[in-house]
Amino acid sequence: MSLKNKLSRMKGHMQLPERQVAETKLVEIGEDWSQLNGQALFLDEQWTIYREINYPLDFQLGVHRFSELNEIVQLWNEAGMQHPLSTKGVSGEQLLFFDTETTGLGTGTGNTIFLLGYCYLAKDHVKVKQFFLPGPAHEAAMYYHFLEDVKELSNLVTYNGKAFDWPQVKTRHTLVRDQVPKLPKFGHYDLLHASRRLWKDTLPSCRLSIVEKEILQIHRDGDTPGSLAPLLYFDYLREKDPTIIEGVLKHNEMDVLSLIVLFIHLSKKLLTNTNNTMKENYEIARWFEKEKELGKATELYELVAKNTSSSQSQALLALGLLLKKQKQLEEAMDCFHLLAEREGTTSIAGCIELAKLYEHQWKDIEKAFFFTERAYQRQKQISRLLKEKKLLGDFKIRLDRLEKKR
Repeated sequence: MSLKNKLSRMKGHMQLPERQVAETKLVEIGEDWSQLNGQALFLDEQWTIYREINYPLDFQLGVHRFSELNEIVQLWNEAGMQHPLSTKGVSGEQLLFFDTETTGLGTGTGNTIFLLGYCYLAKDHVKVKQFFLPGPAHEAAMYYHFLEDVKELSNLVTYNGKAFDWPQVKTRHTLVRDQVPKLPKFGHYDLLHASRRLWKDTLPSCRLSIVEKEILQIHRDGDTPGSLAPLLYFDYLREKDPTIIEGVLKHNEMDVLSLIVLFIHLSKKLLTNTNNTMKENYEIARWFEKEKELGKATELYELVAKNTSSSQSQALLALGLLLKKQKQLEEAMDCFHLLAEREGTTSIAGCIELAKLYEHQWKDIEKAFFFTERAYQRQKQISRLLKEKKLLGDFKIRLDRLEKKR
């Protein structure tokens, strides 16, 4: 009888506790995960490595403490606004901050997820959990224990998870769906889209590592870059040495924890406008306008329009157009007149909006012609520099029509 069969028979007689059985099986497998706080969870003959780490709520990562998450959830519920980041009706304990590590960046079946990592609020602490794939033949065990664990949580918070992480989970799940529970229906907060809205014009890139460093002031010392994760995983598969993958596990752990900080930071900017730049306020106003929260959008546009910044003219134009849609024509005219006295493309747009209002609302053809002519001359200068003539032709048609009306 083989040593493996002898050990199995002995465990049956001894009735060892589950944790002790798992440790005994790891001895059989020949891997020691104890130094990495890892334990084996089994599904028939398959197994996955499970890690759990707890952080106190008063732990500070970058510019925020984890305890602020509960405050943010309460603020969203009190605000009562419709917004993609709103947690109205959702408790902090229902948010699952989720990230994966994969063998590549593709989305097909050739790309394997080898690490599922997430964290969430658990009463007086933040709990980080990870399920690691010890080999290609063990996917069912990894997904089985992962899905059993997250079935009480209902809202994913990710960074590009809508386009990559969760679709990849769905793809891999189809391969083992007969052995594991169904995928739960998650609500989804994708913080990449929020970060791009606020910082795409001010950061060199909206990669999470750059947002962490430049916005959240999170500095990782000795971090293993995510780009090395596939190579290290393949090294682990060859050597079966858990220490090879230690840096990847820590990297994933920090990824999911930083999502808590980023969610807090973005929400505070939207809800309280705390320490916002005028550029951020302008982008937030545009977002609120898109979500039909027009009162909040108007308030922020007005704030930016009253401050000298690079976003002032854009805010004046956006505010004028919003007021025009709401039939507040006199107030809209004030915005467009301020723009007409400036230079640049927003000034041209302001002149055209004035021309439209004077022609169609006030029936003042002379003023409509005056502001169209001003827009035409300014566009002519820009078109000469950019060799762009299409808009110039449109303005000429408007001028000709108004000339006939005169």
